[in-house]
Amino acid sequence: MNGKSTIKSLTALTMAGAMVFSMNTMPVSAAKKKAKAKSTVKSVKVVAPSGSKKSATVAKGKSIKLAVTVNATKKAYKKVTYKVSNKKVISVSKKGVVKGKKAGTATVKVISTKNKKKKASIKIKVVSGAVKTIKLNKSSLALNVGDSGKLSAKVTASKKAYKTLKWTTSNKKVATVTSKGVVKGIGKGTAKITVASLDGTGKKSTCTVTVREKQVVNGIKSLEVYNPLKSYSSSTLKVTLDSPQALTADDFKVEMKRYGEGSYMGTISVDDVYTTDNQTYEVYLAKDDIYNGRYVRVTVNALNGQKTAEVRFLVDPDTVRQVHTAKIGDDEQSFSVDNDAMGTSRSVIKTGTLPAGYKLINELGDSACVRGIPSAVADNQHVVFTTTDEIGRDTTTDVNFLIGDGDHIVVENQTIGDQVSGMIYVKDSFYKNLHFAGGNGKITAEILNTYDGTFKIDDTYSDSVGITVADSNKLAAGTYDIPVRITDSNGKTGQGTLKVIVTTSAKIVTKVNNNSPDGTIYFYNHNSNEEFSLRSIEKESKYSGSVGNTTLTSTGYLPHGTYSVYYRMCGRKIMLNKSLNVSGDTNLEFTLPTTKITGTIYDVNNKKYENSVDVCMYRSNDLDTRYYSVSDYTSDGTYSFQGVPDGQYVLVVSGQKDGKYFETTSGTITVSGGNATMDVKLPVANPANPQQ
Repeated sequence: MNGKSTIKSLTALTMAGAMVFSMNTMPVSAAKKKAKAKSTVKSVKVVAPSGSKKSATVAKGKSIKLAVTVNATKKAYKKVTYKVSNKKVISVSKKGVVKGKKAGTATVKVISTKNKKKKASIKIKVVSGAVKTIKLNKSSLALNVGDSGKLSAKVTASKKAYKTLKWTTSNKKVATVTSKGVVKGIGKGTAKITVASLDGTGKKSTCTVTVREKQVVNGIKSLEVYNPLKSYSSSTLKVTLDSPQALTADDFKVEMKRYGEGSYMGTISVDDVYTTDNQTYEVYLAKDDIYNGRYVRVTVNALNGQKTAEVRFLVDPDTVRQVHTAKIGDDEQSFSVDNDAMGTSRSVIKTGTLPAGYKLINELGDSACVRGIPSAVADNQHVVFTTTDEIGRDTTTDVNFLIGDGDHIVVENQTIGDQVSGMIYVKDSFYKNLHFAGGNGKITAEILNTYDGTFKIDDTYSDSVGITVADSNKLAAGTYDIPVRITDSNGKTGQGTLKVIVTTSAKIVTKVNNNSPDGTIYFYNHNSNEEFSLRSIEKESKYSGSVGNTTLTSTGYLPHGTYSVYYRMCGRKIMLNKSLNVSGDTNLEFTLPTTKITGTIYDVNNKKYENSVDVCMYRSNDLDTRYYSVSDYTSDGTYSFQGVPDGQYVLVVSGQKDGKYFETTSGTITVSGGNATMDVKLPVANPANPQQ
């Protein structure tokens, strides 16, 4: 470091020290002046018990306290004095308590003692009457969080009393209250709502409010008979709840009746339920179908809201297709217009005109009648009828008139495989009559395009020809226009077309162990409310040592959609897959329960019974329906039930001895994850044991 640098550094330090010293020094008198300037009174405010800043009312001889607020920098500066404009009307204490002396009006001024320019005033009215009692309509109130309730107060007072009341809550975090007594639940807990007089009488009434967590009220929102294909019966209900809740089949009680004025006489067993969201349930009935016009009631006691719903099953049918065939020269023709009318109905022609010689007759009955003598050829002449029944429903019927003569053969044009006629699927089969009219002598029919042997004529009648599938393996998805020609013995011909729509399907291969009573697996389509069955027809045996295991294999075709897969055993649907999406070829493999119920049948003398008997198994809570029977058993008197699901059962053993029928019922058999045994003693003896 050179000499010049050292001098510069010392100079800098000296200057910095001087600056620090000058910044931290201040005259004492200046600091005192600054502190003194902060000592002020900024404002004075006065408020009545009602919350008003302008006026208050007090009963003669009673007192109210004014609330005074002084905004000042020191506590000592918050003192005030009171000045009354008319001491004959009111008096006021040093603490702001105003007492009514006689009826009239006076003003109270509140003045700061430190700064007399800071003041506030309020007008006081003294009334001669007074509140005597206050009574609320409720002493307690229960609310859910977010809900509100209304309280009302009855005031008893003398003439000219001031009856305005003040509502307060002890805990705003639990409940709030408005000036009109509307209480709202804010949070879980208890609060006290007080309503009090404002005239100084001190009269009040209280209500204890209990606020609980908001309860979700869940009930049945809607009920319908699930019937997407518009069939005339259904075994499925659709129940929709207000909000999701997990339920089982046992939670649903289903009843049915025929007449609206009738009573529900019994329940229908629920087989199973299906849901994807715990809010909309498909409810499957075990034994009974619901038919058109019937009433259904569903009860779910597990819900805390609407527990019961009722609906009448009324099919809203698609257009009914009807064919009428006749020949010129025939006697008078008569037929009813098919419809699904409830009670008496009336029909009108919506579109088209009737063939020559026909007329529509509405008689008092279930359907209208078309009558007439055919007098002109009608080649696929469509007339659409609209029918209105007693309850205001409209149904539509499309009648196709086929009227021929000796020189004219008219053949029907018809479509099948659609929503109206019923769906047809890949590798399916059908039999359909295609109608015709006219011609003479022997009639022959031929298909002009069999689609490589896929279709054939099965039967030929006097007015129709039966067409069916010759080889279902060739029936693929698509639309087939099958031309059919009819020829009579004179060589006269007519031609019509049967249009067949085949819906896209998927190939399903299913393998199960051999524990299903009939080897059948069922597929329920949730989209169309249809049940399909695939029966195992191929057996494949595999051996491991000396033990043989049999697998049942089935192959079939199902339309695309969402399915529940199950088999039936002991009157129950045993679910294998509750939600299976089929959108292409699928291979499935399931293992059914291997549980057994076995036992021995004894005669009255405790000998193994050697005669033939029927052994029937029932669910213990459904003795009206027999689920599985054994017509005979081994020579040593033993029986066996295979593949029994968990549950409780009873056996009923019956037979004949010396021409007389006998029957006995076992005790309850409980199957729970393992095999069960039950021996049964009969009331008869073996033929070799004559003692009874």
